[in-house]
Amino acid sequence: MALVSLRSFHGGGSLLDSTLAVWSEAAPLIITAAAAALVLTEVGRSIVVIARRLEEGLERVRERRRAEGREEGRAEGREEAFAEADRGWEAWNQRRIEAAERGEPFTEPPPKHTR
Repeated sequence: MALVSLRSFHGGGSLLDSTLAVWSEAAPLIITAAAAALVLTEVGRSIVVIARRLEEGLERVRERRRAEGREEGRAEGREEAFAEADRGWEAWNQRRIEAAERGEPFTEPPPKHTR
């Protein structure tokens, strides 16, 4: 490019001729560089959009798993609470039966259902 400009300038051409010569030689390079910059910019934007969507999808999966975990925990807690209540009733009933077998009055109130 500079060589074309120097030839034009030394050959008696005007500054305008030199400038046009440089621009005519540089135009394909400038257009290519601009197109490459545009493509790279759009590729970068696309990567950012894809990354955001992936993160949103992962967050939905995480939230769903947390909700499933909470529900599993609640179900296990209910089962444990029912088992504990059953043990309380069975122990109370066993004491009631033993008191009846001994002929003793049994005045202990039944276990209360607690939440």
